[in-house]
Amino acid sequence: MRNTDGLRVCSKLRSFEQTRHVPILVMVDDGNTKLLVRALEMGVNDYVVRPVDRMEFLARVKTQLKRKRYADRLWENFHLSMQLATTDAVTGLYNRHYLTSHMETRLEAAQNSDKPLSVMMMDIDHFKVVNDTYGHAAGDMVLKEFANRVGKNIRGVDLAARYGGEEFVVMMPETPTDWAFMIADRLRQEVSDNGFDIGLETGPIKISVSIGVSTSRADMTPAQLLEDADKALYEAKESGRNKVVISDVE
Repeated sequence: MRNTDGLRVCSKLRSFEQTRHVPILVMVDDGNTKLLVRALEMGVNDYVVRPVDRMEFLARVKTQLKRKRYADRLWENFHLSMQLATTDAVTGLYNRHYLTSHMETRLEAAQNSDKPLSVMMMDIDHFKVVNDTYGHAAGDMVLKEFANRVGKNIRGVDLAARYGGEEFVVMMPETPTDWAFMIADRLRQEVSDNGFDIGLETGPIKISVSIGVSTSRADMTPAQLLEDADKALYEAKESGRNKVVISDVE
């Protein structure tokens, strides 16, 4: 460090995201208050004065390491809490609260840009039979696999969520009705044509899904958009299941 400006190093460390929260301890000469003040203004965590007492130096380093570990644990716990608050524990998809809290923003953006926002509402057909026949653990495996297939058949900009029970919703920005229908029917066919392997000796089980599709209209609310999709889903189930129905609400 003899040929390097220590304060410049501190400034660089604080300017990069990867090192912004790394604890910094500086050594200053006794009486060099000006340098110490500049270092503290840059955000250094602690300092020692030359000549350095070894035990004091070690104690200060240990204190900063403990504080850093504690801060890291708090940050990890915060992220875990946020994850638990926004995701479904069984499927790993977003939960209903997250979906509804973001739908208003997405719908407003769609209306401002005059681009459609489409919604798929899906319900796994006869899911109660799966639980009653194979048990709830098997039912959870079906839900996880279904969520996995949803994720593989939608785009990165789409938002998939478990709406409740065996119901799922996908929100698709800038997606007209015909595109939404195509995506929905591709997913329906993927589910229907490929059995779900949940570890049974009898092999994979057959699963199908009914889907309702709705697309945003002017001055529409999120509740109305979801209600339209729900009505289309109801029609899909009432007319035989394993099909996609588009909302005909004008």
